[in-house]
Amino acid sequence: MSFVLKIDPNDAEAYQKRHEKVDPELEEQFRAVGIHSYHIFLHEGTLFVYMAVDNFEEAMKSLQDHPANVRWQAYMSDMLEVWESGSTVKAIPAMYHFVKN
Repeated sequence: MSFVLKIDPNDAEAYQKRHEKVDPELEEQFRAVGIHSYHIFLHEGTLFVYMAVDNFEEAMKSLQDHPANVRWQAYMSDMLEVWESGSTVKAIPAMYHFVKN
């Protein structure tokens, strides 16, 4: 699953700094809900996220009310900008896959 988020480019350093200390309880919940990997890349204020997850919708639903996620979302809320849809997350479609066998 891939999606994009937006931040003010001036917040890039602070955004990265916050991610140096992600709550271990939150990362444990990622594992528990089937997230195998979670990568975030930044380009000019757009965060490109790639997540290898068993079921994105189920994982997000399970995380939604977990205390560690609620704390993290509150902590990050001052940086994440809202898309025209009203959400901070905008799904992007996959166009090509290569997997080494």
